[in-house]
Amino acid sequence: MQVFCVIEKTGDEYLAYCDELRATASGDTEQEALNNLKAAIAELLKHYGEEITGPGKKRVLVEVV
Repeated sequence: MQVFCVIEKTGDEYLAYCDELRATASGDTEQEALNNLKAAIAELLKHYGEEITGPGKKRVLVEVV
């Protein structure tokens, strides 16, 4: 599964988040924040996978100009 994530520096740490899945994580480095976000998303999918990716749901890429 591929999702769009954002990483930003906030003070002394980095914040990584995925609006699509409402997942957020932080870390001391960009890579640590991203790794923590991946772990958070994996847990979300483990517990709520069918609700997130189940039947009747379709992901589309929309370009806004």
